[in-house]
Amino acid sequence: MTRGRDTVIGVVVVYVGVSLAAGTVAFAGARWAHAHFLAAATGDAVEELGPAFIETVLIGLAVTASVLAPVVSVVVGITLGRGLFAPVRAIGTAAVTGLVGAVLVGATVATLGSAGTPIGTIWTRSFLLTLAVAAVASAVSGAIGAAVGARAG
Repeated sequence: MTRGRDTVIGVVVVYVGVSLAAGTVAFAGARWAHAHFLAAATGDAVEELGPAFIETVLIGLAVTASVLAPVVSVVVGITLGRGLFAPVRAIGTAAVTGLVGAVLVGATVATLGSAGTPIGTIWTRSFLLTLAVAAVASAVSGAIGAAVGARAG
């Protein structure tokens, strides 16, 4: 049981690390976009186009993180399936960690990315829908990864 608990703790640490890295990049990207736009914009463009531009950059960063989550889930699933747990348990664990991990990554990116600029936020209904799709995709890809890992292991 200790090996299983240590493995799950390791998976949590991986997702927290990926979340913090992606969130830091989103924060830096939002700050860069905001500073670059303000330096280049003149006149009414700052007030009219600024929020839309920054939100577009934030959405791009969030979508990138949403694509990253299922990839991490596959790697985690394969690792869990390689004999650390019984195959059915590995598939279930990988699915749950994929789902929770994707939500963690998305929430961290949205929070830190939105904090990176005073203009705009990506906490919208569209983002939440994208995050839900990414979470389901991560759960499925993690389960598939665990099944493949169990089969190969």
